[in-house]
Amino acid sequence: MKGTKLNAEYTIILGAECELGKAMAREIARKGCNLILVSTTSVDLQRFAIGLQLKEEVQVDAVKLDMSDQDAVQSFIAWMRDRYEVRALINNITSDWSLSRKPYASGLSRDEFMTRFRSAALIIWSFLPQMSKLSSAFIQHIIPFPFNREQFTPDMQLSVGKMVAFAKELDDELKHTAVSVSVLHAAPIRNIVTDFELLDGITEEINKVTPRLIALKAVNGMLRGDRLVIPGFSNRIKFFLNRHANSWFRSASESLDSSLQPTV
Repeated sequence: MKGTKLNAEYTIILGAECELGKAMAREIARKGCNLILVSTTSVDLQRFAIGLQLKEEVQVDAVKLDMSDQDAVQSFIAWMRDRYEVRALINNITSDWSLSRKPYASGLSRDEFMTRFRSAALIIWSFLPQMSKLSSAFIQHIIPFPFNREQFTPDMQLSVGKMVAFAKELDDELKHTAVSVSVLHAAPIRNIVTDFELLDGITEEINKVTPRLIALKAVNGMLRGDRLVIPGFSNRIKFFLNRHANSWFRSASESLDSSLQPTV
């Protein structure tokens, strides 16, 4: 799929209100794709959407969605089905790559995360029949990932484990279809590490690996069909060197319902 470009269909970004979500929106708009920007908090993205639409000459709609309100989620799905053809869906419900220490979703409790996760899974499942009919379609999960278990709170460890398990099951389910599944580990996520000193000498790189660079790597990797995208050379090295030490994310997911079908 190298060289593939997004076109007249729409891309949904769940959790578009954070720095990384906005950077992803800008990068996708530059490729000529229309956007549905979903704020999963109280942040209003309307002004950002209008500015992006005027600058890049694509259609951009902004929606605020309470992920804990199942009626609102179902209404959103019905509204989208009636009006748009979805080619790509980016799931960014937990990650705020930010140097400003203004977290959006990073303070979620386990129950709050599970509510958001189930709603995100339901949205993804609802659009799969439509996406599977296209010549190519894309799902990308943005999952924060630490280099040491101690960097994340126990609730975040469980959350990451659940998302990793879901992404893997989804990839297995869709491997014989035209829908490509990728995971972006935009690590380290400054807002949700418990001790930034544990990042051990990569503070300089985190300041260089900007949201714009992460978005560029993420979108290009998604379009190539890369299953795993890790921006930053040190991040990639440390991830693979410490992979065996991070088996907690696999065992953590076993304590949660890891069924691919969402519970609503």
